[in-house]
Amino acid sequence: MESATFSLRNWTLLVRGNNVFDRLSGPEHRLDLTFSSRGDAAGRDLPHGIIGQSFSSTAPRYGMTDEYPDEGRFKTSAMAEGAIEGEAAMYEMAWPHATDFTFS
Repeated sequence: MESATFSLRNWTLLVRGNNVFDRLSGPEHRLDLTFSSRGDAAGRDLPHGIIGQSFSSTAPRYGMTDEYPDEGRFKTSAMAEGAIEGEAAMYEMAWPHATDFTFS
């Protein structure tokens, strides 16, 4: 599949198209996003949101991860706990244009 790279100042975003494997219903394709920062980009601004929290420091932040089996079906349970403030559910918005946010 195709990919595109976007860069602005000290930030780079890589967007890759991919298939949805073992699809039961819904979209057949997905977008995989990779964010990276250079220099002092991570510590320069107050981070917010799931992605912002992962860049809130220049040191790596390691959160909960899943142990994937060698075969068979698997349901993920890791939701970045330990790498973000609070729990993943605290980042859910009531509607797309909501402005009330737990960490605002």
